[in-house]
Amino acid sequence: MMSCDKLKEPYFTEPIVQQSDTIALTAADTLNFDGKIVVLLEDYTGVRCVNCPAAAELAASLQTQYGEHLVVLGVHPKTSYQNPAGGFPDFRTDDGNEWNSFFNVSAYPTGMVNRQSAIGTATWATEVDNLIGNDAPVRLIIKSEYDDATRELKLSIHSKFLQNVASDDVRLTVCMMENNIVGLQLTPNGADENYVHRHVFRGTADGLTWGRTLDTEAESIAAGRNFITNMKFTVNEDYNADEFYIVAMISDNNTKQVLMTAEKKIK
Repeated sequence: MMSCDKLKEPYFTEPIVQQSDTIALTAADTLNFDGKIVVLLEDYTGVRCVNCPAAAELAASLQTQYGEHLVVLGVHPKTSYQNPAGGFPDFRTDDGNEWNSFFNVSAYPTGMVNRQSAIGTATWATEVDNLIGNDAPVRLIIKSEYDDATRELKLSIHSKFLQNVASDDVRLTVCMMENNIVGLQLTPNGADENYVHRHVFRGTADGLTWGRTLDTEAESIAAGRNFITNMKFTVNEDYNADEFYIVAMISDNNTKQVLMTAEKKIK
């Protein structure tokens, strides 16, 4: 499957995604899965938002607390709070802007925990804690192979349903994320040229904002079903491959709620 090659601010092209061979799971992959949910915290943020650095610190603190069971994604839509004019980095994406509009986010920072609702930072910790420790409805494992010379990234995303999911539209969304980018940020103390931007959402890998339906004919997905999604694309030269991650999420597209998340550093 190939996505359209379209221009988007900041005038990067979408990666051209193609089919790829399966990268098989190993025994270690399945043994390392502990059966517990991995929670997604989306931080809707902006380079011109003076309160957003404190929210980013909160997200980092929660990730330190919960480790691999919490994935953070920093989403920059297209409002005045993300305007790159004047030397600010441009982290805006079409995908993030569509999510922002759909979920009616109008204040920054705003968080979403497994896309249950848009919430302020005061309840981030509580909402994350409410989900941490629950049994995972899906075992979601990302396998990757990256070629430094060509910057080609191959992915195999393995989904095994551990519980029945009563939805006729269960989707896999594959996101690109870059961590630890130094760039200008407004803070309560003024503009910080050496601010470290973490968990920056760089767009969906295949241009599918809401992901792809795993089974287009099923009215539900039964426990025991397996799906493998393969793709390959070239990582944009403007992204630091040493800090580049893939974040995959399984969601019920009828409610938009996220069922399971996985994260994989490509190097």
